[in-house]
Amino acid sequence: MARGASPRVTPCGCDAVVFDVAGLSRVCGPAEVIAHEVVTQADARGLVVRLAIAGTLTAAWVLAHARAGTTVVPSGGEATALAPLPLGWLIPVIELDRCVGRADLASDARKAGSELTRYRERLATFERWGLRTCADLAALSRADIHARMGPAGVRLHQAASGEDVAPLVPSADAPVFADRVELEWPIEGLEPLSFVLARQCERLSVSLEQADRGAVAIHTMLTLVTRETHKRVLALPAPMRDPKVLRTLILLDLESHPPTAAIDVVDLRLDVTPGRIVQGSLLARAVPSPEQVSTLVARLTALVGDGRVGAPVLLDTHDGRPCAIVPFRTPPDTTRAGAAPMDLAAADARVAPHLRRLRLPIAARVVAAQGRPARVVVAHAGIGGEVRVCAGPWRTSGAWWDVRKIATWDRDEWDVELADGAVYRLVRHRGTGQWEIDGIFD
Repeated sequence: MARGASPRVTPCGCDAVVFDVAGLSRVCGPAEVIAHEVVTQADARGLVVRLAIAGTLTAAWVLAHARAGTTVVPSGGEATALAPLPLGWLIPVIELDRCVGRADLASDARKAGSELTRYRERLATFERWGLRTCADLAALSRADIHARMGPAGVRLHQAASGEDVAPLVPSADAPVFADRVELEWPIEGLEPLSFVLARQCERLSVSLEQADRGAVAIHTMLTLVTRETHKRVLALPAPMRDPKVLRTLILLDLESHPPTAAIDVVDLRLDVTPGRIVQGSLLARAVPSPEQVSTLVARLTALVGDGRVGAPVLLDTHDGRPCAIVPFRTPPDTTRAGAAPMDLAAADARVAPHLRRLRLPIAARVVAAQGRPARVVVAHAGIGGEVRVCAGPWRTSGAWWDVRKIATWDRDEWDVELADGAVYRLVRHRGTGQWEIDGIFD
């Protein structure tokens, strides 16, 4: 709505905006007419707004917060319009400074919070002095205010006088990275579609390169000859802008979810973020690029289907065996600029044995001595030998805490090291007495 009234716009949070109406009088008329047009646009959108037009940002901001409806202040009358307002209405000025005036506050929310606390303390001091309105504060000497109250007191004095600390710096329109192709003849199949996507991805890649952005999600919308729209959203694990990779990922996704009819229109839209800055390191371990990993995961998904490719995660349960598959994400890039070099000695020192659970446990014959495993024999797997070191047992049983469920597992777990140095996780089912090898420590 603000951009419909002025090209110089700065949003301030999620429910306020500042825009410059200077020069609109030659197009729309006086300030009252401009205010009427803005309110009309707001009514058409179902918005209830507070609008103030003044010669300074501070005066317009404070009056818009303090007064409902529309307020128009003639040029030079800012201090007079603010004069009857209570001093408490100067508090919103800190948000205005954070949005358009003070870069240090905009980048540090903690500093903005401490600044707000100082403002409140200064206002409490003014009230103890007997000051009640903006006119009372504006009548004091600014030099004396600075000597007693510091910069925060001076800013409140400026606000009470309707003065700005910085000019309006308009924010540019957010660029839209999208490409649309209306085909002369409908196409069927992914092979002819790949040529169209190649041209679109090339154009989008150039736009991303010029803006130093990377795509993090691809929205593909195919308008079919049946007037239906085939929509797909593909999330990317890292910002990327390689046109070949983008085209390949789109095609692999459509291979798994093909459109139901011929295609008339191809729309691509990208969600973007600042591009990755990567610097190689001689000390960090090399990892595959996100583009390579994304392409590999997409090819595997197209081959075996959705929900069958990803990274395993343990479920939140007392049983440590069940797991689920979540979408695979590349690890944080340790070679980005500014990252600390990896200490290889420290990294090697952190390496600990990992338990590799077997998808199908191996049945075993265990000879026990004094209730502890002494020998393990698995004839067909080539595993076996005397137990050199044994730790356990760790007893677990299923869902004993839930009276609505019947325990389905009850077992003792042992970690054993055999004479050949191999370390295994042994399990004994207490109900049947059967032993099995549940995992191997790497």
